[in-house]
Order: sequence, then C-alpha cells, then structure tokens
Amino acid sequence: NIGDGDIALPFIPFVKKPVLITFHNTVEAKYVRKYFSLFKKFKNVFFISASNAQRSLLPGINYAATIYHGIDIKKWKFSETGGENIIWAGRAIPEKGPDDVIKASNRTNRKAKLFAISKNEKKNWFQSEVVKKIRNINDTQIYYNTERSKLLPHYQTSRLFLLPIKFEEAFGLVVIESMACGSPVVAYARGSIQEIVEDGITGFIVNPSKTDIRGKWIIKKTGIEGLCEAVNRIYSLPESEYLKMRISCRRAVEKKFTVERMVDDYINIYKKLGSNPMKLIQPKKSRWN
Repeated sequence: NIGDGDIALPFIPFVKKPVLITFHNTVEAKYVRKYFSLFKKFKNVFFISASNAQRSLLPGINYAATIYHGIDIKKWKFSETGGENIIWAGRAIPEKGPDDVIKASNRTNRKAKLFAISKNEKKNWFQSEVVKKIRNINDTQIYYNTERSKLLPHYQTSRLFLLPIKFEEAFGLVVIESMACGSPVVAYARGSIQEIVEDGITGFIVNPSKTDIRGKWIIKKTGIEGLCEAVNRIYSLPESEYLKMRISCRRAVEKKFTVERMVDDYINIYKKLGSNPMKLIQPKKSRWN
C-alpha cells in the first residue's frame, strides 16, 4: 500500500502483484489529474479514496474502496459542556477560509480562536486579510505553529468549529477531531463535508454562494450570510438541544471515523486483493454520492 502513489508509476510495469494506492491529498490541479490518469492502463493498480467527493476529481481509475480517515477517540475526549467561542484550525492559507472565519466572527459578535497548525505559508495575505480584519482584538485570539496535540482542550471548550473551506478537500481531520470532542461543525458544502457532517444533527452545512448550490440545507442563506445564520442558530439552541448535538457529534465519530474502523477496512481490502483483485473494481461515483 502506497500513500498517494506519485513515485510509484515508473515501477508499476515491473510489479506483478496487486498494488494499492491511497489518495490522501486533493487532486484538483490539472497536472496532478493528468499524471494519475496514466495509471488507468495498469490492471494491477487499485486506489483507495479518502472520500467519495475526492473521486469526482479523478474519475475512471480502479477504485477499490472509499476508506474514511480514522482517529484515536481515546485521545480526543468528549466534553458535554463546550464553551462560548468559535474555533478554527488549519493551514494559514486562503483555501482554508480563515478570512471568512473573521468575517463571521465580526458580524455575529462572537469570540473566535484561530489555530494555524503549520508555518504561516501566506504570511502577507494572512496578516492583511485575517489579522488586520479583526474588529475586536480582545475577543479574537490567533495562535501560530500550533501542535495538533495541543488542540484538544480548545475543541472541548468551543461552541462550534467553523470551516469555510474554499477548495474540494479530500478529508478534513480537524472536522472529526472537533466532533469527537463534541464541537458541532459549520462548514461550506465543499469536498468531503457532506459525507462527514449531518446537516442539523452534527452541525450545519452552508452553500458557498448563490451560484454554487450543492444541496438543499437547513440554512437557506449562502456564503458569509449563511455562515452567520448557522453560527447564530447554534448559539441560540436551548441547552438540552445543544447537548444533544454535541452527543450526536461524538456518536458519529464513534460509528464512522475511528482508527479501528479504518484499520479493519484496510484489512478487508488486503484480503480481497489476495483472493480476487478484479472484484474490487467499483463503479464510478458521482460528485456528491
């Protein structure tokens, strides 16, 4: 089993055994799609997608299965109470939407904590479009180069996790980490979000714009206005309803996104590869299956 598989292609013609490649990253760029399309001619190469949405970006190759990422739920511990601030975590780049987090925080007058979990790759952009747009510096905190392991108490004490993602992300680990801790998710309907978040149950899904409608969600407004409506709705939930949503978040992760489930899925695929590999080939998936 090879991660992403970009270095595997030159060696595939010399391998007689089945080869399994797992896509971890997004394959939106045209040159990436063109490169991986070369794998189509090899009958012994099979792919694992991290989400069904990821497949739409690279159709026509031999997908063996979609296996969602899993996390150690013993590490990401559940909290019933939550807190009063919005949380965002990710790379400090436009595609991850930290600028829209600030816009939503400003408009709803809600406190926010932003965690850059890698080096600030777009320093000038982040400074001008995120830091300088903060309306109330006392209510918004930004943490740089945050270690992922340090996010646990912040997930546990947040009101919600806000992810206005601006690209077709294959799978967002921060989403299931926050849900495991009980934090509901508000996110744009891009990438794998529709496969992770259950609208109205574990958070709210928002269409990115009036010209980019991905589904019929509870929140009818789009873009920043939709994010604000979803944020306010979660803040206004009665305590009992909010607790129910937090519990639903945890249960969703326990059911679908544990590391044990992920390992079991891979073991099943390995067994099938060893017996009858051609049975693994799955039909093409539409973008939002």
